[in-house]
Amino acid sequence: QRNGGMISRRSILQRGALGVVGLSGAALLGACSSGAKKTSSLPDPVWPDTPRAKPVYAQPRPTPRATIQPSTPSPPSGVIARSSWARGQPAPALMDRMLPVNKITLHHDGMNPFTSTAQADSAERLENIRVAHRGHNWGDIGYHYIIDPAGRVWEGRPLTYQGAHVRNQNQGNLGICILGNYERQQPNAAQLATIQFFVTEMMRRYRVGVHGVHTHRELASTACPGRNLQPRLVAMRTRGGALARA
Repeated sequence: QRNGGMISRRSILQRGALGVVGLSGAALLGACSSGAKKTSSLPDPVWPDTPRAKPVYAQPRPTPRATIQPSTPSPPSGVIARSSWARGQPAPALMDRMLPVNKITLHHDGMNPFTSTAQADSAERLENIRVAHRGHNWGDIGYHYIIDPAGRVWEGRPLTYQGAHVRNQNQGNLGICILGNYERQQPNAAQLATIQFFVTEMMRRYRVGVHGVHTHRELASTACPGRNLQPRLVAMRTRGGALARA
């Protein structure tokens, strides 16, 4: 994972990394993460109007801007623990220690469209992604947090370690992935509401301004987070948007 790159269809099909019920090898062809100990990538998006739906993710009282980033980071309350879905442990020798967070990058997983709101289905998809990433000799799933179609937030790679989601730009970069392929599907209201609340919380927790919040395509040559999600995220960051007010 130290010098990894974008996941290719050919490599995933050859490795047979997924092999999990409901997902074909072709499903990973557009996967958004880019590997290596210090890298990662994702697909492109298009955005609808900011939804007013209440997110499933139960956001606690926002962390004050003055809060100092903990030396041993822990996920906020309301996040589903990694231990509830991952069937394997991270490989610390293949990962770098996380530097203080100075930016946040949003992705989609770029696989086949995914709309299930069942928790078990999201857990299975996350495990498929983790296995694929480990198959490329990455230390763990590339993202720190993942948002599913029901608006739940899942813990991914432990915050102790640098992610693998934007090639050569993972240092101090908090990676958040939205499950699904937003080149081929539209984000729903629950996901968009959770993105607003959760990203706002992360911005406040790590004192990251709106100019430090990016989509994968803004940092690398990729379609991630998809043409149907990108505009939504852009709208959240523009004047008057939820993230611009954080």
